[in-house]
Amino acid sequence: MPDYGNKYEDFLFHKIDDSDLLSGFLIGHLVIEILLEKIASNYDIKLKEHFLSLTHSRKINFLKSLELIDDGTASGLQKINRMRNKFANELGYEPNKGELLNLISNLRANFCDITGGLEQLHEALEECNTLQSANEKYGCGLADLFIQIVYDLEEYRKNEAAV
Repeated sequence: MPDYGNKYEDFLFHKIDDSDLLSGFLIGHLVIEILLEKIASNYDIKLKEHFLSLTHSRKINFLKSLELIDDGTASGLQKINRMRNKFANELGYEPNKGELLNLISNLRANFCDITGGLEQLHEALEECNTLQSANEKYGCGLADLFIQIVYDLEEYRKNEAAV
């Protein structure tokens, strides 16, 4: 059984809940990147230097090509990365409700929603106009999105460490 009380969960809740959307998204993206590196390193430590030289998108594709993550996981991670790139390349970018619902729907289809956080976030955002108002009204927000991903990536990391 997975250990859900992990350091990433605590970090994400404390850092993202106290952040604006841009900062929170970047924090979540950075945690994903750390876990992807751990998956690669656990598979073969000799890959670390090469892995670190890759862009985030290529890191995802690399792990997928080694079958260290599945197609659905890679798809969801690429969607997160594309949104992160919009934040980086479009000054003042803020995803609209439709973009966020689309992202959450993709993640629900491709990640284990162990605690129901993605489902709850999707339902809350359908009722509200922004992630902030969903968090204020229903108590679920951006941290819930990234925590579900962390659970899955932690399982991939643990599986590779056991090999």
